[in-house]
Amino acid sequence: MAKKLTALSDLESFGQFDDITELMDGIKLRVKEINEFNTESAGRDDIGKNYHAKVDKPTENLTDLLNEVRKTLDSARKGGKHTSNLLNNADQDAKDSV
Repeated sequence: MAKKLTALSDLESFGQFDDITELMDGIKLRVKEINEFNTESAGRDDIGKNYHAKVDKPTENLTDLLNEVRKTLDSARKGGKHTSNLLNNADQDAKDSV
């Protein structure tokens, strides 16, 4: 269940998205390295072709999924920071007007 935001300090949790997106980038890099190794190692003979026929599409799907997760996390991070800035500015405006 999503965490409910009840105070400006709750918006600090959006800062974790930087760490998570960095972790996703690391995972994507590792998957790319594994894919390259598999492509080079499987060969182009009948066994290699059979391997590629079974592995290439799921590998592509995994890569696409990781890209979408990364985009979604980045969008949430940007939205959270924008929301945090808006609320902080409104809070400051309220303090300045008193």
